[in-house]
Amino acid sequence: MTKESSIELKNLTKKYITHDGTGTFLAVDHINVSIHSGEFVTLLGPSGCGKTTTLRMIAGFESISDGEVQLNGKRINELTPDKRDSAMVFQSYALFPHYNVFDNVGYGLVNKKLNKETIKKKVTDMLSLVGLEGMGNRFPNQLSGGQQQRVALARALVMEPAVLLFDEPLSNLDAKLRVYMRREIRKIQRRIGITSIYVTHDQSEAMSLSDKIIIMNKGHIEQVGNPTEIYRYPVSHFVADFIGNANFIPAAAESVSGDRALVRMLGRSYDIHCNKGAFKAGDEVEVVVRPEAIELADEGDVEAEVLTSTFMGAVQEYSLRIGEHEINGETYNPAGKKIYHSGNKVWLRIQKDALHAVQK
Repeated sequence: MTKESSIELKNLTKKYITHDGTGTFLAVDHINVSIHSGEFVTLLGPSGCGKTTTLRMIAGFESISDGEVQLNGKRINELTPDKRDSAMVFQSYALFPHYNVFDNVGYGLVNKKLNKETIKKKVTDMLSLVGLEGMGNRFPNQLSGGQQQRVALARALVMEPAVLLFDEPLSNLDAKLRVYMRREIRKIQRRIGITSIYVTHDQSEAMSLSDKIIIMNKGHIEQVGNPTEIYRYPVSHFVADFIGNANFIPAAAESVSGDRALVRMLGRSYDIHCNKGAFKAGDEVEVVVRPEAIELADEGDVEAEVLTSTFMGAVQEYSLRIGEHEINGETYNPAGKKIYHSGNKVWLRIQKDALHAVQK
């Protein structure tokens, strides 16, 4: 039975000594996070943003400079990794090459000195859960990368931890297998309902896996929200640029009321969404325009010139010039639709309900 397990990070901080030894820098800067029982939460951000350091502090592999990690309301800062009721799935799989699949998965249970029958049942059930039935006698070098990752996942889950931690577990797999494995991981996590924290720099992984995404930048948290909130209502240029593809068009805020703003952009006024309190009337802002919110047509709102037109199978990608601005547009499922080519004059229909303004 899955354990109820919530995680609280309170002013969690990690300081390192600078390379020249003359000072310190904050790799993780007083972050506060609440993770509810059963949630799948992703720490997302570029290299060096502090996400892996945060995960390692939760796991107990990295000391904490300040603040607390709490599991079900109890401080666990001083507990060693094996006492924290968590299990880690590593990027490198970390399998024992001289152990077969069964013994790799059962290693932790043997250390707990469970009897052989109990170990056999738990390992067999877990191999079935991750789709490795009948492979218990194989060795790691006889498995594909995806199968090895399943063994690593089974080895973590068989210990029945309160929290499952993932440190970029799919980065060594090819693109197709990554997509398949992230679906499998999400399916297994939902089936057993275990609280999970996943580190990645891949925004597609974060979007497809997460109940909640925590976007980090330079040790700070930029935004916390579900994938829809993060994508549609980013709080900053950084978030909008990091999640998906985005065009940023300069605009002026003519008026602001709550989460709506009237902005002047490309010679027209648009009533669009913004985050409450993000800016005020008279401020220079940027309008986030996703490529899929731009439709090319023979008549529409804004005239443009096609710079490039690229067929990508499911998508026709366009680079467009509007006055002094260059933006990208996308037409999904282009079969049977009019395709525009480099040098063509076109009109753009912009989906106004997909626009969002952020502080410049």
